Amino acid sequence: MSDKTHSNFWELLESYAVEIPVIQRDYAQGRSDVHAENVRKNLLADIRKSVLGGETVDLNFVYGKAENGKFIPVDGQQRLTTLFLLYLYALRSDKTKTSLLKRFTYETRISSESFFRMLIENREEVLIPEGRVSERIKDAAWFAPGWDQDPTVKSALVMLDAIADGFSDIENLAERLMDKEHEPVTFQFLNIEDLGMEDGLYIKLNARGKALTEFENFKARLIGRLKDLDLSFCGEFEQLFDGKWTDLFWRETLEKNRDEEFDPERVDRSFYSFFGVFLMNHGIIESDVKWQESVDYAKISEELFYTAFYTLNFLCRGAEEYQEEQRLILDGLEDKTYIDRVLFHAVTVYLYKAGGNPDITSMKSWIRIMKNLILNTQIDSAKRYRMATRSIDELSGYWMDLNSYFGGNPVMSFFDREQIEEEKIKAGIILSDKQFAEVIYRAEKNPYFSGQVRAALYLAKNPAGKYDMDSFECYWKKIECLFKDKKPLEGNLLRRALLVFGDYTLPVSLSRTLCVDDPEEAAHTPGLKRLFSNCGSITKEFLDTIDPQKEIKPQLQQIIEDAEVSGRDWRSCFIRYPSLFDHMSARHLRIRRMNGEMHIIRNQWANGYNIDLFLAALQEELARKGISSEWDDEKGSFVQHYLYVGQNYSVMFQKGCFYVEDEEGKNVFISHTDEPVRETTDWFYSDKNTFEI
Repeated sequence: MSDKTHSNFWELLESYAVEIPVIQRDYAQGRSDVHAENVRKNLLADIRKSVLGGETVDLNFVYGKAENGKFIPVDGQQRLTTLFLLYLYALRSDKTKTSLLKRFTYETRISSESFFRMLIENREEVLIPEGRVSERIKDAAWFAPGWDQDPTVKSALVMLDAIADGFSDIENLAERLMDKEHEPVTFQFLNIEDLGMEDGLYIKLNARGKALTEFENFKARLIGRLKDLDLSFCGEFEQLFDGKWTDLFWRETLEKNRDEEFDPERVDRSFYSFFGVFLMNHGIIESDVKWQESVDYAKISEELFYTAFYTLNFLCRGAEEYQEEQRLILDGLEDKTYIDRVLFHAVTVYLYKAGGNPDITSMKSWIRIMKNLILNTQIDSAKRYRMATRSIDELSGYWMDLNSYFGGNPVMSFFDREQIEEEKIKAGIILSDKQFAEVIYRAEKNPYFSGQVRAALYLAKNPAGKYDMDSFECYWKKIECLFKDKKPLEGNLLRRALLVFGDYTLPVSLSRTLCVDDPEEAAHTPGLKRLFSNCGSITKEFLDTIDPQKEIKPQLQQIIEDAEVSGRDWRSCFIRYPSLFDHMSARHLRIRRMNGEMHIIRNQWANGYNIDLFLAALQEELARKGISSEWDDEKGSFVQHYLYVGQNYSVMFQKGCFYVEDEEGKNVFISHTDEPVRETTDWFYSDKNTFEI
């Protein structure tokens, strides 16, 4: 491909790896404002016409820096990203094109880069025409919490929905897009190096060609502010900035990118990210995304300089005993969720109060309680994030012995009330019983419960109102054998076993949930962590049957096998037919009673395609007998659902009974027993000559 020619997107990918650089703005053609909607609508409409045989769409100039097999666009990022998403949709089933599609990357944010990489790898399963593409992507197991807060990801999801709406009905879309005789979409590719534009446009992209990077500009102004304050450690601060602190982020970048070609600019980005989170935590900036121009340096106080000084020196310590606290800061510089930022703040506040000389006992106590509160509180908005950081500031006066403060009557303006109460109880135990304290510390290390141990603690309370260590340890061992890392060992098997003991479901909006795996409840649906921490009678009865010394899976299977649940009880459907979970979004696992009957909610809300639970169970039982059936395609919350069996029968479920009608609408069968699924299946099987068995 020449450097100045009419070209198309696929030719560009065949010639170059296309990298959207850090300096570029977020992808915007999927935004919801009027301008973006008009651009999106008109552009896709023009491309559709061209794909169907109309005039070629010329997207004008796309120019940037091309060298060593890489193309970095200066102008054309928005159009190229839209074309990438269109080609990705068109090539969703063509695995041979994966390696070429991966040549298009985003460097603006780690979340953007990770999202596009995972989207490419999983495009076949999510970019299918039925339903909303964006919802399917967000429901996918690989879609990380927080990605939907990335402006580029949000825009891409909107654009993918628009592409699916506009192009799903076009057969052979990929072949049409790549038709060399009639190229539907072209642009004029320009390599600005050959046009003598190095000093104009490309100067912003070439680190060696510009006077100061964005980070270097920030550093210069930060040091200027430090000198204005005339602080005693000014010279040392500047020396450390260029020495030990830079070495710290250099080593960290090398470690995290050991399998990739090293990019020195990532070192600056990590260092820059540190100050972004730091200044945002202290209210100097509102957002740590492209924030350099919004900094009011006059607001950076002496206290903040000391805090940064102590924190960066602390990170350079090689002491193994502080690695956990150091990782809370360094690991929080990547995804930068609100939780990450608040944990970062908890560490830096302690270091400031300690004058940069942490006491291992007081720091471990402070961080343990802070982590327990932060990780078990919903902090998913800017408002709640600010409330969390302010609450930590309010607690900072007790940095030397936070445990004793909680052993009294702590006053807090934020954090989860139940978790605060748990911390008060644990503090009382820890202050009075060192042996019990060690048992609690071990339990708190469980990664699924993140320091929340009331699932066993509250069950260990004896009739005298005291908490019994042996009872706590016994229940905690039972709970631990059910979970590994960040998920349950036997998710749906565990749910089915729990249903044997009763309806354990938790409310969520107008529905109920069977409780998701995710302990962080990123999709705002209660999880198994919350269920067990509620310490209800059903979970206690279930735990009392578990032997932690034996393998858990056979125990769960035996509970299910021995179940005595009526076939009219909706719980029996899930207990007997585990494949029913396949009809549900793993991020929500919702059910809802509508028109008097329990329904499976396939995603988050009940206004989409839902399934009558008993009809789903009947379909599974019929399939076991070799009898085929299919759903109606009615959509909505309160519609009467039917299952169509063979060519002649329609089945509905009402008030605990199945009603079977023939093709003339005549009622030919009504179930009467407490086993309606099996009874109705037996009736169909007895009439097997009607079906292909």
